[in-house]
Amino acid sequence: MLLVARKNLFAERTRLGISVGGVALSVFLIGILLSLYRGWSQQVGGFVEHVPADLWATSDGTTDFVAAGSVLPDSLGVQLKLLPEVDVVSPLIVRPMAVYRAGGSRSDTFDVQLVGYDPKIGLGGPLEVVEGKSPPGPGEVVIDVEMHKRHGVQIGDRLVKGTKSLTVSGFSRGGDFIYTQVAFATLDTTIDFLELQPRTQRTFFVLTLHDPAQRDVVASRVELAAPGVHMVTGKDFASETRDRILSNILPILIVVLIVAFVVGLAVAGLTIYTATVEKSREYGILKAEGFTNPYLYRVVFEQSMITGALGFLLGAGVTLLLAPFAQDTVPQFVVSVRWQDIAAIAAATLVMALIAAYIPVRRLSNIDPVMVFKG
Repeated sequence: MLLVARKNLFAERTRLGISVGGVALSVFLIGILLSLYRGWSQQVGGFVEHVPADLWATSDGTTDFVAAGSVLPDSLGVQLKLLPEVDVVSPLIVRPMAVYRAGGSRSDTFDVQLVGYDPKIGLGGPLEVVEGKSPPGPGEVVIDVEMHKRHGVQIGDRLVKGTKSLTVSGFSRGGDFIYTQVAFATLDTTIDFLELQPRTQRTFFVLTLHDPAQRDVVASRVELAAPGVHMVTGKDFASETRDRILSNILPILIVVLIVAFVVGLAVAGLTIYTATVEKSREYGILKAEGFTNPYLYRVVFEQSMITGALGFLLGAGVTLLLAPFAQDTVPQFVVSVRWQDIAAIAAATLVMALIAAYIPVRRLSNIDPVMVFKG
């Protein structure tokens, strides 16, 4: 039976190529979009997740790290240090803003997530310095290396906002949020640059505990003693940041995934249906010789399975080959290919192949051997 299916398929290699190509295109689109979504998910929450803190202190109603809508008094840090379970408390000032390079066009701005931290503590500062000087000095800033790649910012350049500027002293890694990147400065530099009033205003406090297992106890105690303060783990805060950034992308992604699935289904279904119609006489002869409908159905399903398998292998192979190249070429194209996603795409291809075989099967059931011989 498999021999019959293969013979029918490979008799028209052009049609087979079109069918396999359609399925491969569908698999490629689904694979690359899923990989892109996974990559973005890891990237946009990566900084918050990798800060070695047990708890983050924010004000009530704060949705995520990027919006940075939290406002806390510096005195909260003093109170937090008095807790016996707390080891280290580090204040952060976080502000999203748009800047441009000195000497460049004022209209050529790009987004920056300015983070002011205490370099004596280090917690909440650069995760990994890859070049230049850190911690930054007065009037200096350490930027994420992706800002250097995407916007051409060099060490020694000045980032300008209004009448203020910061000089780039180094590059760090781990602070890329896709559409914006983190830039680190000292608390004093950040306060002066942003002209904060009052100067004791803070955005977050990050805490480490002597015993991380006491997170829930400490969080409950702080929230009870300081109304308006919300305590959250780094993992949960990273998840909230991901949800906020990716929530606008997900509906579009789902629509494109559905379109990709329908494209593969339509191409495979039409080509297999056309092949079945053209082979109607041969199928009629098989019926006349005593072959049952279930046998013929299996032939068509095997044709569809072979087409789906070839399309999946080609599409998955192209995805694995092109994804790293695309990421190197376009920095925003951050991908992460997981075997679970490949398995899910294989399952989707199987469903695609089964559905594509359904209409030709209905055609086979209506073939009358007598009419075939009369024709």
